[in-house]
Amino acid sequence: MVIQNCCEMNQKDERQYLEPDELLASIEKEHSAEQNLCDMLERMADNLLEPLDMESARTVILTLRRSLKRHVTLEEQYLYPVLTKRLCPGDLADNMLEHIRREHAADESLAHDTADQLELALERGRVENPEMLGYMLRGFFECRRRHIAWEDAVVLPLARLRLSAKDFRTFSLKEFEATVA
Repeated sequence: MVIQNCCEMNQKDERQYLEPDELLASIEKEHSAEQNLCDMLERMADNLLEPLDMESARTVILTLRRSLKRHVTLEEQYLYPVLTKRLCPGDLADNMLEHIRREHAADESLAHDTADQLELALERGRVENPEMLGYMLRGFFECRRRHIAWEDAVVLPLARLRLSAKDFRTFSLKEFEATVA
């Protein structure tokens, strides 16, 4: 039994490729983590007149700086190129994916600006302009929630419908992790 499990693990390690369901499940898991981030940002925005929770702020900063980039890279460099090849004319692929890319760019910019403001608040020990930071936090989490809901309702079901294991033969987990490290 142990030998069989080791062999199975080695086979999976050797192939290093994701099946479509694995990739899409990974994206869904990241969407869930982003929803948790949005909840944290909303609580933070609701309590900006209170002393800033330093540990939460550090967690948010790290997540805004790293996780969103990883997620966007996963979708734009791996999912969307293979999805584009498999979509049918009625799927509105070009318009849909271009819209998503614009949202990603805007969200990444807002994520960095928000992280910068939170870092400034940590350095100063307080939020100097709670209205502005609250606006930034709300703008980010509202956009991300809407974006995630749309991807979950439209993009991922379409990917499940159109993609096959053959589409992911060039997706290497090691290469992906190296690009976002």
